[in-house]
Amino acid sequence: MDVRRTTLLAAALFGALAMAGCAASAPAPTVTVTAAPAAKPAAQKFTAATSGKLLAARLMARAHPKSAGVKITGVECKNFPNIKVGTHTDCQMRVNGAKRGYLVTFTERDGHYVVKTQKRTW
Repeated sequence: MDVRRTTLLAAALFGALAMAGCAASAPAPTVTVTAAPAAKPAAQKFTAATSGKLLAARLMARAHPKSAGVKITGVECKNFPNIKVGTHTDCQMRVNGAKRGYLVTFTERDGHYVVKTQKRTW
């Protein structure tokens, strides 16, 4: 129960007693509830089972077409077992309805990557 709710409940109880004609004989005890600190969001980790979906979501979130009228949809990436410098995976997306292929190559251990166009799609 948070502090605001506890305070509201105490005020409602005191108000109900006052309306009923009962006088409070002693001040109500002050109740303090300390809320736990907000948890930090868990860092997203690439795993072999979800790596392609996570990478596709990252690419879609960062998709910024350079010219107006460009619509990017349907980003997909193939799953990959690990991230090592120099490893890569294939991705594809629809740009204004046309399917285009991309090669994503990892450049650092912590998940940095570069995206280059390629002709291959699946």
